[in-house]
Amino acid sequence: MQQDTHLIKPHGQKLALIIIVLGITMFMVSYLGDPAFMFKNFWIGFIYQWLLPIALGVYAINSARKSNGGFITYKTALGVSAFGLILGTAVVVIFNALMYNVIDTDFKALMEEETLQFTYDILEKFGADDAQMEEAIAELEQRDSFGMMSQFKGLTIVSVFYLVLSLVLAAIMKKDEPVL
Repeated sequence: MQQDTHLIKPHGQKLALIIIVLGITMFMVSYLGDPAFMFKNFWIGFIYQWLLPIALGVYAINSARKSNGGFITYKTALGVSAFGLILGTAVVVIFNALMYNVIDTDFKALMEEETLQFTYDILEKFGADDAQMEEAIAELEQRDSFGMMSQFKGLTIVSVFYLVLSLVLAAIMKKDEPVL
């Protein structure tokens, strides 16, 4: 157990720090630059939200394995990846929730408008009729997409995804020391 903690803590914290820096940078690009940035470049969000965690999880587990002489148990690999991804994401979500709901509620309103416009444009692009578009927009207007509860609900869903991802990465990357 001591060996697990010795590897999980530093490598998980490093992964969490990378996630925090990237997450806050993504927010600040929209906040200080173009609020529609993520909507105009939705592929960046896809890479950030779905592909980058895989690459960073592999990086963190591999880093821990190298520092342990090329070996890592399933439990340790799982701990490094899950701890880092979930902790980092939790900090970013708390930051975002505070920015939207406490520090700058005007930006929250702007982002809600951008979400509505993006949804309208996508529905129009795919040929939705006026009734379908009105219904979808009305439903979005009822939600508090950037509110505290929505932020933490999203965190819960992403945390489950990151846990499953970590389970798979740990199974793939574990390398037990040979028994002599």
